[in-house]
Amino acid sequence: MISVNNRLRKLFLKPGSIYTRPLVRRILMFVVFFVLYMVCLSADFIPEKVSLLVGEVSDRDVIAPRTVSYVDSAKTKKLEIEVLASVANVYDMDVAVMAKAEEDVKTIFRSAQAVLADNSLTTSEQKLEKLTHGLPVSLSSAVITGLIHLDEDGLVKTENYTTAILRKYLQRGIRDDDLEIARKQVVLEAEELGLNKNAETIVAGIAQTLIRPNFILNVRETDKRKQSALANIEPVRETVKKGQILVRRGDVVTSEQIHVMEELGLYAGNVNAARILGLAVFVLLVMGISMGYLYQFANSIHANDRYLILLGLIVLVTMIIAKVAHYYSDFAAPVAAGALLAAILIDARVGLVVGVIMAMFFGVIVEHDLRAVAAALIGGMTGVYSVTKMVHGYSLTKAGVSIAAVNFLVIGSTGLIEQLNGSEILLQGLFGAIGGILSAVITIGLLPYLENAFNITTPVKLLDLAKPNHPLLQRLLLDAPGTYHHSVLVGNLAETAAVTVGADPVVVRVGAYYHDIGKTKRPYFFIENQAGSENPHDKIAPSLSTLIITSHIKDGLDLCRDYKLPQVITDIVQQHHGTTLVSYFYKRATEHEHGECVIEDDFRYEGPAPQTKEAALIMLADACEAAVRSIGKPNVNRIESTVRKIIRERLQDGQLDDCNLTLKDLKIIGDVYIRLLSSMFHSRIEYPEALKELERRKNKNGNNNKQPAGKDDDNVGDGVHVEPGTK
Repeated sequence: MISVNNRLRKLFLKPGSIYTRPLVRRILMFVVFFVLYMVCLSADFIPEKVSLLVGEVSDRDVIAPRTVSYVDSAKTKKLEIEVLASVANVYDMDVAVMAKAEEDVKTIFRSAQAVLADNSLTTSEQKLEKLTHGLPVSLSSAVITGLIHLDEDGLVKTENYTTAILRKYLQRGIRDDDLEIARKQVVLEAEELGLNKNAETIVAGIAQTLIRPNFILNVRETDKRKQSALANIEPVRETVKKGQILVRRGDVVTSEQIHVMEELGLYAGNVNAARILGLAVFVLLVMGISMGYLYQFANSIHANDRYLILLGLIVLVTMIIAKVAHYYSDFAAPVAAGALLAAILIDARVGLVVGVIMAMFFGVIVEHDLRAVAAALIGGMTGVYSVTKMVHGYSLTKAGVSIAAVNFLVIGSTGLIEQLNGSEILLQGLFGAIGGILSAVITIGLLPYLENAFNITTPVKLLDLAKPNHPLLQRLLLDAPGTYHHSVLVGNLAETAAVTVGADPVVVRVGAYYHDIGKTKRPYFFIENQAGSENPHDKIAPSLSTLIITSHIKDGLDLCRDYKLPQVITDIVQQHHGTTLVSYFYKRATEHEHGECVIEDDFRYEGPAPQTKEAALIMLADACEAAVRSIGKPNVNRIESTVRKIIRERLQDGQLDDCNLTLKDLKIIGDVYIRLLSSMFHSRIEYPEALKELERRKNKNGNNNKQPAGKDDDNVGDGVHVEPGTK
């Protein structure tokens, strides 16, 4: 596979390219992934267009594609009208109306009395004319005629009745729409007084004329109360659930159904702009907060464009897979695959962040179904926990099983909370378990491609390199068997110490296997591969021997490139000798003629010194194993003295200055190496003495038990191997 890393490097490092500016690169990457996420998440926002009209017979079932809650404007308007109708108008009593009516009554009857007292008026026509002109209001001719035919007592009595009736109705209050009714009731009131016909006509006529509305509508207060009532009204909201049938086939489409389809965006097939805007803000928030987290808590990841692109791709690919799976079941979506990939390829903390991001985006896909979101979030976290300490190749399988079990429990528990029936909970839980297994399967499938594309070394890849059937290890075993076994011992030493000082044990073991791989070019120049044959260094100059010895670093780097070993292994090959001195040949060179002219730097490795704990552990293990092997009669004291001396010399020589090992770590490493080397290179009881002792015992036992000779031979063999254990 063509390395994405190389392509990105060529693009971003091209001279004069705008992409060489870090800020431009970041903005470009952010925009690209934002657009891709928006396209993926908003794909369901464009509904299938429905072109039905009111009164038309539907030729199919129209189903709601999502759950939506909307304001029913028609029902809301109807409710407002009902509320406004229930608000009573506010009226103010106008007391001046009654005062004016009483004053007019007095004026009418004073005028009538004046006409009766005027003796100059002899005829009825004169009195009628005189009274008509003196009245404050216009009265009917029957009333005026009746007035001039009453005597003084009749006028007083009639006046009192008229005033009483007016007071009764005006004190009660009369509104505009009640006026006609009041006038009719006044007539009835006058009839019930028991007066004669003339007086009855006068009372009813004057009262009907003078009665007026005295309840005046207070428009301002009435409007205020109506507005207050309207303000307290909640809009009528209707909810349509996903999958609900809006219009059945054969139904006559109503305006209400059209309105519902408009709210869902089905009627015109348009995208709801508000939904797109909300989604854009949501995606920006999730991306922005995630970047902020990386900047604050994982700055090395934030500063690496390659990792950011990898993260973006992991989220995008997982989102697409989850979206496809969601059409079958929300719970079967393998959302945890994103968290697993990020945890394995980058970092466990980043894996947790990706798990949260995927849960948020998956919430949009499943229309904010809390149960599906909870399963995605907790399943992703479980996956990250499962692969955090990956030390063997079966962790992904275990991670899949763990995610499946947790998904089943989460879906089951939330189903019980929602009081779903048992069969439905069981089916959803099984889908969740399938989603967990799929997460591991997808991770296993994508992992090699992402490793190669982004040139990332994972524990799984390292464990593959540690297999003995790797071509380069096979070559080391066949061409330099002594170096091969030395490398295995160095791997055992360094891996054990790595666990105690917080280094990566997998990197250390694999690095130890390959650290001397360059010796396969000229294996016979190295003592562990000479097997008693003549040493070629005896015939060449020390300077040339040094050149040959130190060249195994360069040869190793060439082999690393040829076999495409990870950079972390290549670094160990390059740094495992640091800039140490090839002291044996340096000493030989100084002992020769003109030894004072020898330059020490010419006898040193090119380095650099170990930059990591892992490289330093292998440097120390390599030197200690070789040194202890050279001890003639090794015992614990000699081994301890040798190991401490080597560590001290490397420390004083500055070889451990660039790695982050502490003095406490060096002491722990020394203890581990001493313990392991003592168990490897312990002294044994010499065989001749042991044979004598066994012979003596055999003779003694043979005399006592008279056992066959063949049997004794077998015991000798066992005894030889038992001796060390009984030491």
